[in-house]
Amino acid sequence: MVQPSAAGLARVPAGGNFISCCHIVPESESQSSTMPLDLYYNIISPPCRVVLLFAKWLKLDLNLIELDVLKREHYKPEFLKLNPQHYLPTLVDGDVVVWESSAVLIYLAEKYSTDDTLYPKDVALRAKVNQRLFYDIGTLMRSVTTYYHPILMGGEGKLEDFKKVQDAVAVLNSFLHDSRWTAGEHITVADFAIAVTVAALDGLLNFDFTVYPNVHRWYEQCKRELVGYTDITREAAQKTQAFLERFRAMRTAEQQQLCQQQHPQQQACKEQGQEEPSDPHKQQYTELQTPQKPRARDSPKHGAPADDKPVATAGPRSDESSKMSTED
Repeated sequence: MVQPSAAGLARVPAGGNFISCCHIVPESESQSSTMPLDLYYNIISPPCRVVLLFAKWLKLDLNLIELDVLKREHYKPEFLKLNPQHYLPTLVDGDVVVWESSAVLIYLAEKYSTDDTLYPKDVALRAKVNQRLFYDIGTLMRSVTTYYHPILMGGEGKLEDFKKVQDAVAVLNSFLHDSRWTAGEHITVADFAIAVTVAALDGLLNFDFTVYPNVHRWYEQCKRELVGYTDITREAAQKTQAFLERFRAMRTAEQQQLCQQQHPQQQACKEQGQEEPSDPHKQQYTELQTPQKPRARDSPKHGAPADDKPVATAGPRSDESSKMSTED
């Protein structure tokens, strides 16, 4: 894991008080001109990829500090001093700490962009960009997460939830009806956020965008023109696969441990090759407590499925870590 820069965690004032995400120090007091920007992240998280992508566009030098969410590194005290909400990504720029990916995008655009079109100063144009950002957080990303999370847990996505994904993409298609980018003829911070969500939708669900011609055209344009888009997406896909393998192994181990704790006599008999004692009440309890085996399910394309491996059931720790991989 890359270590924080010299400013790093020392930027937190003595006594453990952190600077909130909304506190911006005056430029004259900021030391960011002589310090690299620290980014706490994990690339499997779409919001983290948004910040990586936008930083590449701005040609910013980031000190990348990757946190392993399965090891719960985002809950370590030294990180919680910076971000008590343990959210990724978290950006540290001098005395300024910013989390929530959209807030990070806006901060970087306002401070480091020389192009006002990325986050316009005009109130009406800015409102349009903000609307697109809020659509991504509250509609598109939420619909993808709602549909996919049961699949990650080894179950099946609901048809009505997939319909909400389709409806969300249809809204994006309408945004792009008369414009090159999501908020007009110029690329904005909203395009970076939505592009990463769309890439996740493509990679996780093999979604067919050809039935949404405006989205399809814009998506191909993003692949061509956003600096580092293909490389970041490819690396995220590879690391996501490794994450899922570790996650599934962890859940399986947790389930086995839980079963051993609940049924020690059955486990001892099984190890000794003996038949389990006959006890109708105990048998009934066992049947009620044993989790159902998850069914294999398929991810839709044209509303039709594609194979995905089942995941065993487990306790809240690994479930919480899995959410961190998909949520801001």
